[in-house]
Amino acid sequence: MTALLPANVGVENNTINSLLKEFNTLVLQYQKLISSAGVNNPTVTLLEANLSDLKANINNSISAYVNQLSVTKDQLSRRNQTFQSKVSRIPEKEQQLRAIERQQSIKERLFIFLLQKKEEASVNLAITEPTLKVVEYSISDGTPISPKPQIIYLGALLIGLLLPFGIIYVIFLFDTKVHNKLDMDLLSSEIPVIAEIPQIKTGTNTVFTNPNDRSALAESFRILTTNMNFVLPSDGGGKVIFCTSTIKGEGKTFISLNLSLAMASLNKKVLLIGADLRNPQLHTYANINKNQMGLSNYLIDPTLDWKSSTMNVFDKQPNHEVLFSEAIPPNPAHLLANGNFETLIKEAKFVYDYIIVDLAPTILVTDTLLVAHLADATICAIRANHTDKKLIPFSIDLSKTNRLKNMSYVINGVKENRSYGYNYNYGYNYGYGDIDS
Repeated sequence: MTALLPANVGVENNTINSLLKEFNTLVLQYQKLISSAGVNNPTVTLLEANLSDLKANINNSISAYVNQLSVTKDQLSRRNQTFQSKVSRIPEKEQQLRAIERQQSIKERLFIFLLQKKEEASVNLAITEPTLKVVEYSISDGTPISPKPQIIYLGALLIGLLLPFGIIYVIFLFDTKVHNKLDMDLLSSEIPVIAEIPQIKTGTNTVFTNPNDRSALAESFRILTTNMNFVLPSDGGGKVIFCTSTIKGEGKTFISLNLSLAMASLNKKVLLIGADLRNPQLHTYANINKNQMGLSNYLIDPTLDWKSSTMNVFDKQPNHEVLFSEAIPPNPAHLLANGNFETLIKEAKFVYDYIIVDLAPTILVTDTLLVAHLADATICAIRANHTDKKLIPFSIDLSKTNRLKNMSYVINGVKENRSYGYNYNYGYNYGYGDIDS
């Protein structure tokens, strides 16, 4: 404990150096005092305690200094690693810098080359004499030579006039349908058109069930009834009216049914016979079962009473009766030609004022022609915008050869703007305009 410590050990810490110096001073005092006063002297004991405390303080200072040096060493190590990583990236950055310098050098040489060529072209252009010279500048008018506006306007006017007429001509050229009475007058001036039935809107009632009906449909069939009376012969007995058409879908059943109802509304006893045995449609208007007992049963077995098969299907028309065709038989033409149908017509003339018969189309089957001689008048139904004009000569020939007796045309489904009379505000409103006022 009383040995001297080295005064200069290379520690760069003033605190530790001052403590060492102070410790050595106390050691010298202790050695002097112990040689003269002895070990048990109080002053010697006090110096020993001071030396012990000072030595402990020196040890603590050295420990703190060592820790400080360790921390400093760690910091320097981290900084050293950072610098080492930066130094390791120096070759990569240098490579990128070299690439940039290389591109810059290439573009610089290219720019200098192009600039040199530009200057050479400018010099050549300045020293070369041009091959073309402007002797005298042209004198132009303010208006263009071509195209001329007058020709353009004239062409546009001609196209504007000819194009619509051309389109209309093509439409009429390819339009082969019958539209109204005027078309029929051109096609057949010898056979009259006794009525035009207007086109009925979808959802409107198509059956003349009410005798007091004042619709356009009812008035058109009243006109047909009036005109029909001029066509029919004036001799006594019931009048037989056959209704047929050239092809399917022209509305012969529709006309037969409504004509019979219109005549029944005049307090005439009317029988409507469904004689289209191949494609009966009459039952669809009356909501009657297709297999209802009717004409086919009587034609097969004449012993049956045909009067018991007639039905009054419209409550407001008590004078109207219908004899339906029943189910489709296997031999319609044979049944109509066996004589039973003629017997039925003769018997019905004594009971009814009018017998209206709905027959098959003439151009498809021969059924109508087999019994056509029994008619007093024949209606040939034509449907507007449906019947082809090429079919009209066929029905005209049937009339001329008297295979259809006393034939007249009825045009069905005519639009109001094409109708011969309804576009003049005649028809269903005539006479009833002030009824509510």
